[in-house]
Amino acid sequence: MIRKADNDNDLRKIAEMAEPIWHEVFTGMITSEQVSYMVDKFQSYHAVKDQVNNHGYRYFIVSENDSDAGYCGVQPCGDGSLYLSKIYLKKEYRGHGLFAEMTAFLTEMCRSEGLSSIWLTVNKHNARAIAAYEKNGYRNIRSQTTDIGRGFVMDDYVFELRVDN
Repeated sequence: MIRKADNDNDLRKIAEMAEPIWHEVFTGMITSEQVSYMVDKFQSYHAVKDQVNNHGYRYFIVSENDSDAGYCGVQPCGDGSLYLSKIYLKKEYRGHGLFAEMTAFLTEMCRSEGLSSIWLTVNKHNARAIAAYEKNGYRNIRSQTTDIGRGFVMDDYVFELRVDN
């Protein structure tokens, strides 16, 4: 089941899920110092709340058997695309088909809102995520390096999924 995060309690749940997920996923690809910085900057309760209240983001919580399994955050863009800013599952829920379920949900959202594609960035060393994106029809369209402050950068691929309306 996927539901919109539409209250403070939901936003707090997302921030609570983010901390262990991000450290588990990214430690080894980037330093733990950078992971902590990124969680605070992009996934703390205050960051998520600001994204929702001031930047047009929408967050969704995915659950399995009445347990929160993960989340995603999206932002519609002025060019007719949907930016998939975050999509994460707790370790114990990976491989259960929830990523494909979230992709189908977001694809249907794009169709209903007249958006033509979903795009995202993924760390160049995140082989598991890259494989999941490719399996679900996303394709690598370019690479980019982004300065995120405090001497840290994100070295990513940009993936896109075209949506037929």
